[in-house]
Amino acid sequence: MKYAKISAFSAICAGLMAGAGAVSAQNLTLSTGLGQPHMWVAHHMEPFAEAMESKTNGEVTFTKYYGGELSAVGRELDSLNSGVIDVAAPLLAPYHEGRFPLSDITQLPTYGTTSPMVTRAFQGLLDSDVEIAPGKTFYSYEIGDKGIHVWAIGATAPYSISTTSKVLKEPADFTGTLLRAGSALHTIVLGNLGATPVTLPGPQAYEALSRKTIDGIIIAISDWPSYSIQELLRHSIVDVSIGHWESYLAISDAAWGNLSPEHQKQFDETAREVALTNAEKWESNLVEVRQKSEAEDGGSFVSVKDLSPEMQAHMDKAARQSWIDWIEKTEAAGHPAKATAKLYAQLIMAEGGALPDGVGDYLGLN
Repeated sequence: MKYAKISAFSAICAGLMAGAGAVSAQNLTLSTGLGQPHMWVAHHMEPFAEAMESKTNGEVTFTKYYGGELSAVGRELDSLNSGVIDVAAPLLAPYHEGRFPLSDITQLPTYGTTSPMVTRAFQGLLDSDVEIAPGKTFYSYEIGDKGIHVWAIGATAPYSISTTSKVLKEPADFTGTLLRAGSALHTIVLGNLGATPVTLPGPQAYEALSRKTIDGIIIAISDWPSYSIQELLRHSIVDVSIGHWESYLAISDAAWGNLSPEHQKQFDETAREVALTNAEKWESNLVEVRQKSEAEDGGSFVSVKDLSPEMQAHMDKAARQSWIDWIEKTEAAGHPAKATAKLYAQLIMAEGGALPDGVGDYLGLN
């Protein structure tokens, strides 16, 4: 009888322990709208999932979906809020028209910036307690009411202007040149340069370039292999960043609330760590792609510093005006763009990056 009581008690304890394990263990649906070779998939999404599964000893696992199988680019927020997915890697904010009005700020032109610098600055923007509007930080204004938790992913390497055959040497060379823009902010920059922007998502770039329906593209050189365009592009202007593309690793509030406090801490730590290793990969890949282009495809990479004084002045003026145009357009739509730009500019300068001439004065930083 005593043995029976002990056995029954042991069975109850085992059942409670099993129940506790079931509550703490989580399998999360992890989705990307991008293909598996993309830098944000192969070198961010995959390492993040592996690191989380390892850190949690398999208590947090992921079921992965690629290439828009569950949620296409630009649909990530709706999919997170509806419960179709638990984690978006990445949530591409610039493709959610009007829903993340300040998140494309990293696409503003800068000088001397790298992927790690911009990644740290953008995460700093998310972490900042500086108010950009009454009672609102950047995070609370941009993310707070959207039902998600987010972190910066590794920013792309600097966006450069690259063409297939046309060489851009002087300001007049931009006139009539059809260049792919990947975002609304890119169209502002290209317009100020005097080029004709053609808005296209990255996967359509190969066909447009190969058919010569566009003359070139604004994109990170390290991203050329993601779209198989490295053999098409011959001439690039470097050492001036047409911004960096940033986006978010995002988890729904519902999925976040189901994680234990320990797993939430591990998720936060892992997101920050992997973003920076991803950023380093963007930079190393930039060197590799450039070297291969020069050696095998006749690629030419000309520093903006080696262009004529007229061309340098033209590009700097366009960069400065693009900050002003984006700020004034976004402010007119009712969003605190100037306060956000001022904070971001301070973070970029603290990282060692530089602003186009006149931007600091416009923002009241000098």
